[in-house]
Amino acid sequence: MKLEVIVLDKSAAMPAKELGKISKKLGKFLPKRGLAEVFLIKSQRMQSLNKRFRGKNKSTNVLSFTAPKNFPGNKLGEVYLDLAYIQKHKEDLNLMLVHGVLHILGYDHEKKNDRISMEKKEGQLLSKLAILG
Repeated sequence: MKLEVIVLDKSAAMPAKELGKISKKLGKFLPKRGLAEVFLIKSQRMQSLNKRFRGKNKSTNVLSFTAPKNFPGNKLGEVYLDLAYIQKHKEDLNLMLVHGVLHILGYDHEKKNDRISMEKKEGQLLSKLAILG
């Protein structure tokens, strides 16, 4: 899988280069072929997306959208990261990236067993990333 990092809001650009390196490494460990775009956005845009698609009028750390079936090309989906939110809440950016990408791959955390499976996969991927440095 190829992960492409795209900065939509200049205020979110600071860790883009580092996140690009992590994304490239992460893509090597993922089973599907195709492209997932990772957008770095500011809180205002995230709040708007969260309200429109989830009915929650507040920002959040990560949103993922899977490409519809029969979508032309090889695009698997999109991940949106709100860096200000992630930093403010002292969350791990790499974890949020992995979390968002796993949603595109069909992982979820609505039920306890699904959450356990997703958290296990997140840990495995983060460990592989840490080994590569």
